[in-house]
Amino acid sequence: MYFNKNEKQHLLVIGGNVSGLAAASQARRNAPDIDITVLESGEHISYGTCGLPYYISGIVDDINKLFVYSPSFFEEKRNIRILTGHKVTALNPNKKQLSVKIKDGSETGIFNYDKLIICSGAKPVDLKTDGLENSCNVFHFRNVSDALALKNYINKNNPLRAVVIGGGSIGLLIAEALIKIGIKPVVMEKSETIFGDFEKEISGILSERAVNQGCSLFVNSFVSSVIKNDNNNITELIIGSNVEPCSENISADIVVLAAGIEANTSFIKGNSIELGHRKAIKTSPRLQTNYSNIFAAGDCCCVKNIVTGKYAYIPTANNAARMGRIAGENATGGDEIFNGSAGTKVDVVFDLEVAKTGISFDEALSLGFNPVRIRDTYPSHAVAIPGAADIKIVLIADYPSGKILGAQMIGHDGVAKRIDIFSASITCGMTVSDVYNLDLSYSPSTSTVWDPVNKICGKALLNFKKRRF
Repeated sequence: MYFNKNEKQHLLVIGGNVSGLAAASQARRNAPDIDITVLESGEHISYGTCGLPYYISGIVDDINKLFVYSPSFFEEKRNIRILTGHKVTALNPNKKQLSVKIKDGSETGIFNYDKLIICSGAKPVDLKTDGLENSCNVFHFRNVSDALALKNYINKNNPLRAVVIGGGSIGLLIAEALIKIGIKPVVMEKSETIFGDFEKEISGILSERAVNQGCSLFVNSFVSSVIKNDNNNITELIIGSNVEPCSENISADIVVLAAGIEANTSFIKGNSIELGHRKAIKTSPRLQTNYSNIFAAGDCCCVKNIVTGKYAYIPTANNAARMGRIAGENATGGDEIFNGSAGTKVDVVFDLEVAKTGISFDEALSLGFNPVRIRDTYPSHAVAIPGAADIKIVLIADYPSGKILGAQMIGHDGVAKRIDIFSASITCGMTVSDVYNLDLSYSPSTSTVWDPVNKICGKALLNFKKRRF
């Protein structure tokens, strides 16, 4: 046991969502007699941010359906104390103390710990545009409180036009949700495409679909200034361009900020805990910081990319859950290793499954690989069976080793299953030859005899053989 058995020990966990609750639960399994307290800055715990757009659209009609567990479950079933409305403002690792702002900010408390697990998650990036953050009709979209505020404003004010700043997963999901309730969205993205971490073949299909469904897209764009009315509501945004010296005014009844996230680690500022990319905490493979009694997990951490071997910021729910469990294990005497992540993710946007795993062609090139990009389109299952739809696949492989570096897909059906095959293949270091020869399941209603995964790898082998790049 990692704790001193002769006296009552205290484990504090910062963050009451996926990684924090996984960490606290695993710690309790290992150490039934220690005190465990979870400090959560918000009023809600145990929910997935990715489900919040479905509340805005009405697909989820009650916000409470998004909560997996209540605070009382952890307190009564697992003897884990849950304190909501407790925001950590400072950490003193030498004194083993946290400064905590309680509820409305009128009180500040000091919490002592023997072991600490930081699972503070992520926060929205600051766009640094004057007048944008403090307007009455501008909303972040990171947590339950944000979703409730946006939903209440929509219900009371019946807006017709929205600007969504950010063309990534959350931005597009919000835009889709707004269309479903009769609000016309403009999506503004500073990069040259939406879903900028995807190959252009994939993001191009999604862009066309979004426009056809009622989205207006502004890429290579940024908010240069805003115009407000007497009620402190934004009525127009002045949009600048990254590629030409021009601007355009866009009218808006509401503005939703979804321009990306960074690690929520501002309370660490000024002490010696090491931070990396996007202010994320650096840890060992055991998820230990440079202090032996402080661990970290989830969206506040750097994660080892298993393709490159380098640490990066890869905030996914799956990583958060796995890391939380391992951090809780190791904080209570275990010795488990978090091997890293392939960055696997999937979204369903405008009825299209969009997924990726591994690294992109440009990333592979910059890291010294000799990447080859193989593209093709295949039916999701036998075309004689109704419902077959095209799946566009882009495969990134190293030449001449054949090692699979990344894969991306888009289609109406069957994408999530197949991206997981490539994720497993990357994790195991498999080559295109290995995957081409995999024995994958088949029935006419679920696949073709040669599955699209086998087919794209077969095409890669043929291209390698003929040096057709």
